[in-house]
Amino acid sequence: MPLSLKVLVDDVFENEDWNTLVTVLSVLGIAGIVVSLVAIWYERIDARVSADIIADIRERLYDHAQKLPSAFHARTRAGEVLSRFSVDMATLEESILNAANWAILPALELAVGVGLLFYLNWQLAGVALLIFPIALIGPRLIAPRAVDASYGLKTREAGALAAVQEQLGAISVIKAFSLRGLMGERFRVKNREVAVAMQRSTFLNTMVERSVTIAVLLLHLIVLGAGAYLTFEGTISLGAFIAFESVFWEISYNLAHLMQFVPVLIQSSGAARHMQELLDEPVTIADRPDATQMARPTDAIVFEKVAFGYGPRRRQLERLDLRIPVGRRVAIVGPSGAGKTTVLGLLLRLYEPQGGRIAIDGVDIRDITLDSLRGHMAVVFQDNVLFHGTIADNIRLGKPDATDAEVAAAARKAEIHRYIRGLPKGYDTIVGERGSTLSGGQRQRIAIARAVIRDPAILLLDEATSALDQTTEAALNRTLHGVAAGRTVVFVTHRLTSVTEMDEIIVMDRGRIVQRGAHADLVAAKGLYASLWRAQMKGSAG
Repeated sequence: MPLSLKVLVDDVFENEDWNTLVTVLSVLGIAGIVVSLVAIWYERIDARVSADIIADIRERLYDHAQKLPSAFHARTRAGEVLSRFSVDMATLEESILNAANWAILPALELAVGVGLLFYLNWQLAGVALLIFPIALIGPRLIAPRAVDASYGLKTREAGALAAVQEQLGAISVIKAFSLRGLMGERFRVKNREVAVAMQRSTFLNTMVERSVTIAVLLLHLIVLGAGAYLTFEGTISLGAFIAFESVFWEISYNLAHLMQFVPVLIQSSGAARHMQELLDEPVTIADRPDATQMARPTDAIVFEKVAFGYGPRRRQLERLDLRIPVGRRVAIVGPSGAGKTTVLGLLLRLYEPQGGRIAIDGVDIRDITLDSLRGHMAVVFQDNVLFHGTIADNIRLGKPDATDAEVAAAARKAEIHRYIRGLPKGYDTIVGERGSTLSGGQRQRIAIARAVIRDPAILLLDEATSALDQTTEAALNRTLHGVAAGRTVVFVTHRLTSVTEMDEIIVMDRGRIVQRGAHADLVAAKGLYASLWRAQMKGSAG
C-alpha cells in the first residue's frame, strides 16, 4: 500500500495516467484476495498450533504432578498445585493464543517496513531507525521489575486459591465452630495481598507500554520534520515522502502493537516461572532403567534393616527387620507415631527407604517397575476417596477392563451388591464428589470391591475400619476376613478388636518391633499390646 501511494502521487496524479491507476488498483485487488485467503488458512493453523501447545503444557504439568513423591504432596497444599492449572495456565494461554497476531506478525511487518524505509530514502531511514533504541529504553529499565511483580502476584494468587480450597474442604468445621469471621478475616488478608501485588504488577506493565508510546510520538515529530525538509530540498519526491510517512506510521503501529503484547508476555513470564517451579520439583521415585516386571508373588515380603524418616530430626523406622510369609494375614498395631502407616507407604513405594531394603520374592522392590509392583497390590484406606461418577465406574477403577459381571462379583464379595441393586439406578448411580451421597460404611464397601476386583496377591488395609461405628466396623471386618482368603494381608490399625483373628500381630513402638505373636499370647504377656488392649477394653466398657 505505501508503494502504491508513491506511484499514485508521483505518476498517476501528476501525469493523469489512467492506465497506471487501473494497474495499481488491480494489483491491490488481487493482493487483497490472496491475503484474505492466506489469512483464513493462517488463522486455522494458528488456532490448531496454539491449542496443541497449551494442551501439551497442561499435560506435562499433570504428568509431572502425578509423578511427584508423596512427600511433596504432603508439604504442599492442593490449592498451590491447582493454581498452576487455573490462574497460571489461563495467563499463559492468553500469551500463546495472541503470540502470532500480537508479536510474530507485527515483528515480520517491522522487518519488511525497515526494508521499505531504506528503499525509499536511506538518510531518512537512518533517522527513523532511532525508534528502536529509543523505544526500548523504557521496557529495558522497567520490564525486569514488572516480571518480578508478576511472579509475586502469581504466588499470592496461589496462596489465596489454596486458602479457599482448604476452607471449602473444611466448611462443616467452620460452621460448627462459628469460624466464619476468623476464616473470613484470614481470606481478606490474603485477598488484600493479591490486590496490592496486582496493583503494582498492573502499573509496571502499563508503564512498559506507555514509555514506548511516548518515545514513538517524539521521534515521529523528528522524522516528520526531516522528511518535510528533504522534500522541500528536492532530495525526495512528494510521493516518496508520503509513502515513507505511511511506512513509518505502520512501523509505529506495529511497534505499539508489539509493546501491547509485552505486558501479556510479562504476566505469562511470571506464570511460566511459577509453573516451572513445579516442573523443577525432582521425581525421586521412578523406575530404574533396568527395572523388571514382577510376577505374582510366591514368597515372603521382607524388610531388612529398613530405616526411614520424614524429616531429619526423627526417624519413623529404625533398622526394621520384618518377614511376612506369602498368604499370611498380619496386623501391625501400636500407638500413634509408631511407624505403622509408614510400613505400608514404603511397601507401596510412596516413599523410599533411607537405609536397608524391602524385598518381595527376594527381589528389591526398587528393582521392580512401579506399575507391576502396585499391580499385584490393592489398598483400602481409612478415608477412601470415591470419584464423581457411577458406582460401577468407581469399582472398575481397580480393573479398568473389568466386565459388568466382574464388577457385580466384586460387589458381592464386599457385601454391597444387594444395596446397589436396591438403588433406582443400580450400578449407574452417581456417588457424587468423594462419594458424598453414600454413608461411611457404604464408601468403605465400594472401596473394598475396588480392591477385590484387582484380585491382588497383597491386600493392604490402612485403618480401614477405624472411622466407623462398632457395628459397621464388625460387619466390615467380617467382610475383610472373607476377601482376604488366599492373599497376603497387611492390616494397619489402632483398633485391636479388628485384629484378634489375624495370623500374627506385629506390635510397633517408636519405629521398632517390640512384640509379635497371636492375640491371646500377646494379651497374656505383660507388654505394650496388653496395655493397649486393656485401655481399649476399658474405654469400650465406659
